[in-house]
Amino acid sequence: MKWILCGKSDSAVECLRYLVAQGDTVWAIGNKNDDGVDGWQRSFTRAARELGVRCQQPPSINDPAFIDELRDFGADAFLSVQFDQILRDRLIDFVGCPCINLHFALLPRHRGVAPIAWAILEGDEVGGVTLHHMVEDIDAGDIVAQARFPIGIEDCARDVYEAAGRAAVDLFRSSYPFASSLLEQRLPQDAGAACYHREGALDFSMRRIDWTLPAPQLQRWIRAMIFPPLQLPETTVAGCTIYATHVAAPGLEPADAAPGTVLGVRGDLIEVATGRGRLHLRLGPGAGAADPSLTVGDVLE
Repeated sequence: MKWILCGKSDSAVECLRYLVAQGDTVWAIGNKNDDGVDGWQRSFTRAARELGVRCQQPPSINDPAFIDELRDFGADAFLSVQFDQILRDRLIDFVGCPCINLHFALLPRHRGVAPIAWAILEGDEVGGVTLHHMVEDIDAGDIVAQARFPIGIEDCARDVYEAAGRAAVDLFRSSYPFASSLLEQRLPQDAGAACYHREGALDFSMRRIDWTLPAPQLQRWIRAMIFPPLQLPETTVAGCTIYATHVAAPGLEPADAAPGTVLGVRGDLIEVATGRGRLHLRLGPGAGAADPSLTVGDVLE
């Protein structure tokens, strides 16, 4: 088979490696900001070059001349895995093969950006990934196949992302070689059940913990913000910034103290009063900082 594979992340790398292992021909298209250096995720462009796969990073995949190149390649399938450009109708219509996206959510829920964080924020107990036909409307095309996994009450965003990545690769492998019988199983999405999250709707730069929130809401927010090494939710005590690395299931027992007050210290877990209820968290210092010694009665801000 001949593939056009666009994307980033370990999931895209694993899909690429799988296709190469099958003896397929692949044209890899990387995200514009992929600098070819492995970080907390492997670089897709680096993996492609190490595997001897043709690889490009076009400024615009929708450029008419580039679309002509894609069509002339004669691919059997076009797959996007966390690609950073929106495919327009002209590309989808003229590339000459099915165009499939692998989205890290159970569509029609959580279309758009940051689906992992939104699944946690909205209290989803089941997460998943979806293979779907692409249309110009974001994440709105007919569903090809889905895979599900549980989201635990204490799972943070990094945990859920890793689970989604594993599910995505497994779903891709189980769907290979994307026979016509599979692609013809088009399940239209229920627009009435859809939710879409725009860029900027969740500001990941705003990481200060608001202790006045009710414990269940705050616990979900903290979990959604825990994504090492990229970010951790933060608070301060006596002018020292500390970071939440884990939060347990929320406690609804009333706390006879102001929000942010330390109610107890048990090993590395700190019990803190919230606007309604209490939370048990693991807190730690920033890089190179001394570990703060918290005691009952300290107030986190």
